[in-house]
Amino acid sequence: MPALHYYIHGRGRGHATRSRAVITRLREAGHEVVAFAGADAEPLLRDHVDTRPVASLLPGTGWGLPRLLGSRVRMAIKALRQERAPLVISDGDLPGVIAARLTFRPAIAVGHGLVFYCCKRPQQLPHEAWRREASKAWISSLGAHRRIAVSFVPLPVERGRLARPAVEHAHAAPRTFDGPVLCYFRDGAPRPVLECLGALRRPVILFSLKDPEVAGIRHEPLSRERFSYVQRIARAVVASAGSQLISECVAHGTPLLALHAPDDDEQALNVAMLRQAGFGDGFPITEFDQARLERFMARDPKLLPTWDAPDVGTAVLEEVHDLLRGRR
Repeated sequence: MPALHYYIHGRGRGHATRSRAVITRLREAGHEVVAFAGADAEPLLRDHVDTRPVASLLPGTGWGLPRLLGSRVRMAIKALRQERAPLVISDGDLPGVIAARLTFRPAIAVGHGLVFYCCKRPQQLPHEAWRREASKAWISSLGAHRRIAVSFVPLPVERGRLARPAVEHAHAAPRTFDGPVLCYFRDGAPRPVLECLGALRRPVILFSLKDPEVAGIRHEPLSRERFSYVQRIARAVVASAGSQLISECVAHGTPLLALHAPDDDEQALNVAMLRQAGFGDGFPITEFDQARLERFMARDPKLLPTWDAPDVGTAVLEEVHDLLRGRR
């Protein structure tokens, strides 16, 4: 059978980390997969599966967005027809879903952002932010036959289906007080945060493209294998509030301090869900200071109890088999 086409949004590393796990599950079940990955996603996938770089639709594209969207859709249509791919899976990449619709192929949209479209909002979470994220998720999955929302906490489902994250090395060893603090920020680590971390008098490991050369901070280049190892032994994580990293910290029982830009609705909602469940802390990065960091470091780890939902790899595989049998 021809390979499935898997499209991955290219901002941050969460889309690619989740997609790696799903692709592994698909290949174990006998499916061939070709990945079309945006800039941040491609390095995590190219050694894992046949991967082709694409230009993602990113915030700030501006007036060039319609032209880029059209170009991407045309390229996706051409690839689908030439390679006779029977189905498209998309993690946050709209052009792949549109191309599937235009070529009369089934498409599956998967991702954390779909939580805001597929699930009922917890009453304590802000309505307007949830509504804005729901609209974005609807647009990014426009035309999909199936939607799979991926959540690190249980939520009531109104449409589509809900899945747990697929987390590597979920059963890690218990934390030790002397373990390092892991630091990672999707858009670069703010220097004031790094300076506070450097003053903790404990090992702090920053994963980033460039070394900021801050006293007390040990820089390491981005590496999935090394990142995963440090995360499993870390005393705590201080990072931006992406859903995949939150999911991994919850699964590993690693205390997480999740920081977000004041205007980042998705990450602010992630933090609200994390705090409401009691598995971490977080707030706008503008509210960060040494005292709040010290209070966070005194917290004990807490594991999220198992809840009744399939992991995302299993959910995608089930939908693939259902759609390929012609039940749309």
